[in-house]
Amino acid sequence: MTMTLLEKLKHAGAARHPVALGDASLTLRLLSEKDYGAAGLAAHLAFADVELTPTSGELYERHLADLLLAQAVLDPETGKPVFESADQLAETLTREQKAFLLDEYLGFERDYSPTRMSDDAFDALLDEVKKTPQTARLNASSTATLKRLVRCLASQLSN
Repeated sequence: MTMTLLEKLKHAGAARHPVALGDASLTLRLLSEKDYGAAGLAAHLAFADVELTPTSGELYERHLADLLLAQAVLDPETGKPVFESADQLAETLTREQKAFLLDEYLGFERDYSPTRMSDDAFDALLDEVKKTPQTARLNASSTATLKRLVRCLASQLSN
């Protein structure tokens, strides 16, 4: 049976990524735009009456990350969220565990980005930049690709 375009798009969002956190085996799922919107609204409502300061801004960002991770971290056996709420996540994880899971999630999300360039295409762009640093192709490159280029070129300079 042939999948419709909508089914193909939904299937792409069903990607899963296994991750080990100490002795615990977890699964990360890609979050949808709806997931991000719902978490953003929940964080906004939680901080609606809080005066904006550098501290409250940081607390808002941490709460938003908790809301997003609570949706993304699944039990690999059941496919259901491990945490019932962002509060439960915050009460359970250490800062380092949370930072690790966030890094894993962001890397997983980047790997599924439609702007991610294949290794062969990246190598071709890298060669082109070495030969012609003013190449116009850089203007159309994503931030992630540009960062990857900078890291690669910098590591070559340090060797």
